[in-house]
Amino acid sequence: MDCMVCGSPQVEIKFDLEPGRQILCCLKCGVEFLFPQLNDEELKKLYSENYYKAWGVQGTEENESTKQMKIATFQLRLSLIRNYVASGKVLDVGCATGYFLEAATEKGFQPYGVEFSEYSSRIAKNKFGEEHIFFGTLEQCSFAAKMFDVIAMSDLIEHVRIPEQTLSKAAELLKDDGVIMIMTPDTKTVSNNLMGRRWTHYKLEHFFYFSHGSMSYLAGKCNLHIVHYEKSKKALNIEYLHTQYNVYRHWLLTPFVNLLHALLPAKLRKKNFYFSIGEMVVILKKNKP
Repeated sequence: MDCMVCGSPQVEIKFDLEPGRQILCCLKCGVEFLFPQLNDEELKKLYSENYYKAWGVQGTEENESTKQMKIATFQLRLSLIRNYVASGKVLDVGCATGYFLEAATEKGFQPYGVEFSEYSSRIAKNKFGEEHIFFGTLEQCSFAAKMFDVIAMSDLIEHVRIPEQTLSKAAELLKDDGVIMIMTPDTKTVSNNLMGRRWTHYKLEHFFYFSHGSMSYLAGKCNLHIVHYEKSKKALNIEYLHTQYNVYRHWLLTPFVNLLHALLPAKLRKKNFYFSIGEMVVILKKNKP
């Protein structure tokens, strides 16, 4: 089939992710993508309450260790964003239960969110109000054009069906001097090269995989350009990784993390450390007329 980003017919099979589903790679723009994608019913089932068990979250009870870990990561992203925009309205696309928005509020931003999961959007609405959180996709939301100073997409663009539509909608909602922050897996990393098909980011819910080059190509199609690129670091702790890798089991990492979890005292299991796990962060701005 043709590339789902640039339309090129120069597409090859990289490997089978599971029987009947493959990771394809475009030889022109470099993007990788899952084919066929999960259908709507499969997605709704996937993003139910069970999805958040990998965060250690169940019901309305939030896991404090996971929350503080994720907020620590988002504080890194906000420090970067504030090099370009110091305050204003921020829209977090794929806001989940609202950790990024909590960190952004502490920095003086006015919080808004979009969330596809009914379960996590309810939690976010309870924190920030009905009118501030839209349940659905970015393309479906009714926020006004040029409403936002910042649009954040953390671990989001790899999940959407048509990235060009999502990013074009974000550009429409962004003020002319605003910025878009994207954090997503990066195929041009050491971890991808070493782990190959066992790379931990290869999942059924991840439809697209970008590099700096393919992200730059996508941005250009949406009248945007990259003003900053870096390898992403995240705050992590053993408690969180233990939960993650027992939901998403990995032949090497699951037994290794389980051993650390068994050996370390509780205090150290919850201690955050910063590590790059094969992701990138980019800041995008609109092209000038």
